[in-house]
Amino acid sequence: MKKVMKALSLLLSMLLFAGCAAAGGESDPSVPEVSGTEGAAQSVSKAEKTEQALAEIAKLGQSPDDDYRVWYEIFVYSYCDSDGDEIGDLQGVISKLDELQALGVGGIWLMPIHPSTSYHKYNVTDYEAIDPAYGTMEDFEDLIAQCNSRGIKVIMDLVLNHTGSEHTWFKQAVSYLQSLPEGAEPDLEACPYVDYYNFVQAEECPVTYCPVSGAPGWFYEGHFSPEMPDVNFGSESLRAELEKIMAFWLNKGVAGFRLDAAKEFYSGKTEENVQVLRWIQQTATAIKPECYLVAEVWESFDTLTQYYESGINSIFNYPFGNNNGKIIKVLQGAGNASVVSTYATALEKADTAYRRNNPGYIDSPFLSNHDVGRIAGFVGRDPAKTKLAGAMNLFMSGSAYVYYGEELGMVCGAIDDPSYRAPMLWNESGDQGMTQPPPGCTLPEEYPMGSLERQRGDDDSVYNYYRQAIAIRNALPVISHGTPTVEATLNTLCVSAVRKTWNDDSCIILMNIDDAETDVDLSDYSDWVLAAGLSVNGNAVTKQGDTLHLPAFGTAVLIPQK
Repeated sequence: MKKVMKALSLLLSMLLFAGCAAAGGESDPSVPEVSGTEGAAQSVSKAEKTEQALAEIAKLGQSPDDDYRVWYEIFVYSYCDSDGDEIGDLQGVISKLDELQALGVGGIWLMPIHPSTSYHKYNVTDYEAIDPAYGTMEDFEDLIAQCNSRGIKVIMDLVLNHTGSEHTWFKQAVSYLQSLPEGAEPDLEACPYVDYYNFVQAEECPVTYCPVSGAPGWFYEGHFSPEMPDVNFGSESLRAELEKIMAFWLNKGVAGFRLDAAKEFYSGKTEENVQVLRWIQQTATAIKPECYLVAEVWESFDTLTQYYESGINSIFNYPFGNNNGKIIKVLQGAGNASVVSTYATALEKADTAYRRNNPGYIDSPFLSNHDVGRIAGFVGRDPAKTKLAGAMNLFMSGSAYVYYGEELGMVCGAIDDPSYRAPMLWNESGDQGMTQPPPGCTLPEEYPMGSLERQRGDDDSVYNYYRQAIAIRNALPVISHGTPTVEATLNTLCVSAVRKTWNDDSCIILMNIDDAETDVDLSDYSDWVLAAGLSVNGNAVTKQGDTLHLPAFGTAVLIPQK
């Protein structure tokens, strides 16, 4: 009965047209509704157009097997349920690997999968185990093997800034402090775990600290919550434990880690955080030289740039992503030449700054994630802007990240973390592995762009647009590997023009960031050819002689004639 009710509820939500509640900077309630895509049954015949396009794109080439790939962020709880308990699990992820391969992704980022007392699992209680709700260690090993067979790498969330308050390290430290006579100093030989955390004695509780239950006058740092005590990176014993944890999972076959909350290792102290990141990078690559790390540093452009001095492989490019990043700002200014022209300039500026501090850096652009909501909401649920935003993200240099459901134009139902992590929309019926919402999640009243099942057969769907955009990126490695510079001659009016160069290859990416079609004069580019185009509305990107035609929000990739 529970599953039946869930299915009916989801089906009804697809049929309502009352609109999605504004979420995380998402759609304004005054924005008109956008009609959904055609049903799969009506558009099956059209799917051939997408497959033909993908076949042509594949002829352009392929990317090397390195870390410049498209990574797909998965919240396992909400992704796919394999055993009927309505909670996503690792076997559920395995069952959808063919779907991910069809999308074209080359890597998976797993949000925390360790035992935890919370649904989101960012308060870890055991770093070397799998949460039973998600499966077993054998399931994890199966996932790694299945991904390897498909050329898909796996990175996992590594939450080093804090543990869970139920972790044995913290529990033993608290128990020891509770046993101390009033005014006595801790003996680290008697309990080394006290040094693993930031405990202090004080008359009043300091800001971001929490009282130690049963130990009057003792407090511990818990920047995010009392259930997440911050660790002390000044402890060599703690660092030795963290090194063991990294080795454990790298030996299990993960390609690397996403480092959670890297700017909070020493909150408000950039130089100290940079030093910790340097240690993590050096430690991880000493264990596995090809280990790939990407850090979450939710900071301004100037501050984020400083973090690259650590030598870290990658840092999420917050100045371009999120609901107030450069991509969204440019799309909000669509049709305004003075706004559009700044996009190419910003790409060049960012690359120059990041590369200056770390010549071997790999950018990590993204649109949305589990903390900020969903891109379709940020652009007012406009399918055309949702698609172009995807191309803007995927055609940035580096390792592009896609949040699960982003390729469907999923939206949120409320402004809170659980609602940002709603179940993956496999179909309108609520089966095929669909999960229950996480605790506290508000589902939207409708998903205007439809489910995967509904979009798969529609050439004009967000899903098939993403497939083609990813395929173009994968076929032309200069897009992901290239150094971006402004192509000033073409970066005019509402056309953004960026040249990419890598080894002996080059390309020019042109995007018409306007809802009106336009023609671009290529008389000075007679030795360049149209390699690929992306359309948001089915109107073709074409090149006739020296004239490139870009439909509304259309994208073209030019390469030198061989």
